[in-house]
Amino acid sequence: MPDPTAAAPHRRAFLAGGLALAACSPRWAFAQGFPIAGRPIRIVIPAPPGGPADILGRALGAHLSAQLDNVPVIVESKPGGASVPAALAVARAPADGHTLFLGLNTTHTQVPHMFAKPPYDPFKDFTPITQIYRNGGVLVAHPSVPANDLKSLIQLSRDAAQPVPAGSPGPGTNGHLYIEMLNQQYGARLNHVPYKGSADAMRDLLGGFIQVQFDSPTTSLPHLRSGRLKVLAVTGPTRIRELPDVQTGREQGFPALDVAGWMGFFGPAGLPPDVLARLNAALVAAIRAPEIKAQFEPLGLELTGTSVEEFRRIVSDDYQAWGRIIRQTGVRLD
Repeated sequence: MPDPTAAAPHRRAFLAGGLALAACSPRWAFAQGFPIAGRPIRIVIPAPPGGPADILGRALGAHLSAQLDNVPVIVESKPGGASVPAALAVARAPADGHTLFLGLNTTHTQVPHMFAKPPYDPFKDFTPITQIYRNGGVLVAHPSVPANDLKSLIQLSRDAAQPVPAGSPGPGTNGHLYIEMLNQQYGARLNHVPYKGSADAMRDLLGGFIQVQFDSPTTSLPHLRSGRLKVLAVTGPTRIRELPDVQTGREQGFPALDVAGWMGFFGPAGLPPDVLARLNAALVAAIRAPEIKAQFEPLGLELTGTSVEEFRRIVSDDYQAWGRIIRQTGVRLD
């Protein structure tokens, strides 16, 4: 695609020449339009380095580069602010395919419900490209916590002199909302302790500074296998393949935890159809690469790689579902 900032007369002349060349070489216009020669692709992640999103983004970035003629791919971390700074950085970027947002469901299906005046419109300001994975989360605890399932944790929190400190990757995240759901719907007494990403929360959980945390299996499974953490429950509608003996929240009598999480790629609003199609094809190929499956499926991620249309429907459906939950819990970020 020609540079949209070029002056109109030059653009018309360039297009005319391009059409003539395209008649001789059918791949010319497509190859020259995207990616733009000499420009890297930037993947913006609303999480700090070292967390599950950063690890996944860097692995997929390498495969994306290979799919797109070895264009350089840069992963940029913008943690904090309930993902708003990272999301706005992408929403305000040129719609040329060179700035992508690797986001949790939080950014598009939860955060807009938590502001009287949302900082962005999750549908009008972004172009959904593909879902990367969907997965249930895990409720993990420090080994010193005298509870081995969700029911005993809730009873422990009720009996304790002080609320049980419970970490999350940040305000408005899945982990935060699960904590508030347990407090409001089931009478738990958990004190929410927000962090700037999963890695920071995990560090304090391992050190015993907080006692429990809702987390991704990606970061928790190694610590569960080593005995440094224990698992109390799984969120989402089904058990996790890597933890077949751990019951879901519903199985333990807490069906509010049925809703699961996901990650996906978005671009700015207005991505040209040919750029969107090539990005979707390249990213789906990266997500489904055998090396990616071998690295991330053992960590509890159900890799998907959806069409644009399917991902758009997922975002819309989950936006409605999380909206109902947020109205019930009353969680606000403004």
